[in-house]
Amino acid sequence: MSKPKELFELEVITDNPLFEGFGLENSPSLLGRSDLLEDITPGFDASDKVRKWKPVFLSKIWKAPKVCGSVAPFNDFPGLNMILPVFSQRACEVLRDFLEPNGELLPLDSDSGQYFFYNITKIVDALDVENSVCEFWCDPSTTAIDIQYYFFKEEMLNELSIFRIYENPIATLVTNDFVKRVHEYELNGFQFNKIWPFPKDVDWRVYNKNEHRLQNIEKKRLKQNTLVISLILADSKPNAKEIKQINNLENELDAQLKISAIDAPYFGCFEGYDIVNNEYLIFISCPDADALAEKLFSWLKELNWSDRVYAMKRYGEMYDAQAKEEIVEL
Repeated sequence: MSKPKELFELEVITDNPLFEGFGLENSPSLLGRSDLLEDITPGFDASDKVRKWKPVFLSKIWKAPKVCGSVAPFNDFPGLNMILPVFSQRACEVLRDFLEPNGELLPLDSDSGQYFFYNITKIVDALDVENSVCEFWCDPSTTAIDIQYYFFKEEMLNELSIFRIYENPIATLVTNDFVKRVHEYELNGFQFNKIWPFPKDVDWRVYNKNEHRLQNIEKKRLKQNTLVISLILADSKPNAKEIKQINNLENELDAQLKISAIDAPYFGCFEGYDIVNNEYLIFISCPDADALAEKLFSWLKELNWSDRVYAMKRYGEMYDAQAKEEIVEL
């Protein structure tokens, strides 16, 4: 006897530095809209007007857009703009019998290997709205701003594996068969939140928060320290020469921190920068500021910078005002 269907929302991991995703660079629309992002957003300019909005098919006019992001080679589901589905070549092969009947695998122009944006075209009227708890933002009730409780028409789920529903256009929904395949082949980067079935007194968000508790502890550990690199500027803002140097340095830093295997040592992640007075500050989150400083020490000493450089270890998260600090002697 087959296991009853369970449904999950498939999410991109957005808060773990091991699984950085892709961002879509400025790309022209293929459909006469403002840009490509509008083309690939499910239900764009339709789901707020009609309940049974139709998917947009793109394969015949698709031109691989340029995407950015330091996606690790072991990341099989990096996503696009933190929410849209993107699969690695390996994941496409493993999941092909689920993916091809329900959408379009569209290639991306990536410096991180072969990846495919997945345009889901399977939209199913499977949500039992009367028995669900939905908060609609428009009248007539088409798109829900939130669904606190999902209740599905069970008879409609038998042939499903990956799909969308009319009431929540952006959500990628999958069945337990899909989840089982991902786990069976040890694909990386997938996060599944169970949404059905639950008793009505169970909050699906609280349930998943508890399920992911150990993962959340590990993600926090990866960012428990900070290393700050300070580049002294000639003025209050970097000049053209300094901007060029900074771009080169940040590319070198990415190369220093990049990991090629999920079990390789992880040292840190470039989080961003700030300019304070005449200092350009580069912030790197890390599990161990001492280990990161030791790894980068030789590189820091040889940095091609026109003025003074120093680094500071912060034994706390990036915004922890109480964190102990220690200058790295270069």
